[in-house]
Amino acid sequence: MVSCHTGDGGSRGDLPESRAQMNLAEVIGGHADDQIALIDRDDRVDFGTLRGRVAAMQIDLQARGVGIDTTVALAAGNDVAFVVSTLAVLGLGGIVMPLNPGSPTSELARKLAVASPSMLLVGHAGRLHLDDPAVGTPTVDLIAMASSAAAAHVSGEAPSAPVIVDRPDDAPAFYLATSGVSGAAKVAVLSHHNLSWIHEALQRIDPPLTPDTVTLGILPFTHIFGLNVVLLASLEAGAAIVLQQHFDAEESLRLVREHGVTTLTGAPPMWQRWLDADAPNDSLATVDFAASGAAALPVELFEGVKNRFGVEIAQGYGLTETSPVVTLGRGVPVRPASVGRVLPGVDVALVDEAGAPVDIGDEGEIVVRSPGVFLGYLDDQEATESVLSEDGWLWTGDVGIFDDDGYLYLVDRIKDIVIVSGFNVYPAEVESVLMQLPGVIGAVVTGIIDEATGETVVAHIAGTSTRDELEQHCTEQLSRYKRPTEYHFLDELPIASNGKAIRRALR
Repeated sequence: MVSCHTGDGGSRGDLPESRAQMNLAEVIGGHADDQIALIDRDDRVDFGTLRGRVAAMQIDLQARGVGIDTTVALAAGNDVAFVVSTLAVLGLGGIVMPLNPGSPTSELARKLAVASPSMLLVGHAGRLHLDDPAVGTPTVDLIAMASSAAAAHVSGEAPSAPVIVDRPDDAPAFYLATSGVSGAAKVAVLSHHNLSWIHEALQRIDPPLTPDTVTLGILPFTHIFGLNVVLLASLEAGAAIVLQQHFDAEESLRLVREHGVTTLTGAPPMWQRWLDADAPNDSLATVDFAASGAAALPVELFEGVKNRFGVEIAQGYGLTETSPVVTLGRGVPVRPASVGRVLPGVDVALVDEAGAPVDIGDEGEIVVRSPGVFLGYLDDQEATESVLSEDGWLWTGDVGIFDDDGYLYLVDRIKDIVIVSGFNVYPAEVESVLMQLPGVIGAVVTGIIDEATGETVVAHIAGTSTRDELEQHCTEQLSRYKRPTEYHFLDELPIASNGKAIRRALR
């Protein structure tokens, strides 16, 4: 790469160098004991209590064999138990694999099989998986573990400070499950430095997160956006996080008012629900930074929120593989159609099909190089090499345009991805599931615009299977957001000369 945009806007000094040894669990150190860290309904957890609960849970985890490089999967919602168990495993030098707790057992099992964790901790939101042999991994009741840890902390039976084992900065911290264009389950490997570097970079953009910041934790912590930008970055700054497990627009806005939330982050469908909610127009009066990510924010939605609530939504852009932030509209004037400017310390280039940089104002594939770029896909060198070059550039499959002021605009996706409520749905994964039915001789999945979720999944089917059979099968095999909402039955699917279905002909 010879021409690129390097993030420097809003920078306050040089970015810190990587440390040889570190541990993400350090995010809860250095804060006053009585500083509030988490608010989960009536449970107000200060940093002193949080450290104590983490230390107590570590005793239980160590007794179960958790230590350096032990992989522990986690099926839980946005609650205190998720936070405590995540920090406890990280502190011991283990690797956390957070999974959508609402996934069907068969889908969960496919993802677990890639990483072979020692156990699956099951919280409130994942109760259907507890003691289910179909999961293929030993399950442990996280609710009971968290309750015991809280009691041990109160009684003084556990240390007040957790164990935090120094790890090489490139040691894996999280395994995040995803699906590639082939439909097969993949696991992105993110290091301690990948994620902590994002915290450091964000702190160099005004306004930074501070102990006075109060953020709403509604984006799922099993998703990289909610996990690193909302949860871990806030804890690192000593900010308070108001937890909400299940999205309800009116309840979200009530929590914002009750707790004086200052930072509110959501995906576009969430912002649409907030805009449409039956709530006072001053519901966001305390919010001094509003952000949207995971999918493009319609300009009409930006204007609607600004006119009703008086806040401007800054957009950002990133991927699981970039930990996730690449660009952000924080610290610069907001441009509604843009996903902001490049984060300090990140290099972004737009290239043509030959890999040559394009001119300002021309479309090109977005390629990224930064300390946040992941280590690769677990045990899948071929998939890793398909997106990551030897010199560290990640090929995103997204197409963008830079303007003269360095603002990035997303215009297309090269990869066949449908984005539903901010979550990526890979058509090949859904097609693979549909083809399991004997009555399906061909399946092609596309996406269409949906007012509630941004996009929704459409299945084009050739064969004899009925809609009822298809819906029942998908309910058993796929998370709700991946399931087709429309089925189109065709005598035959459009096929190219190479034998592959022509997806664009069905859009």
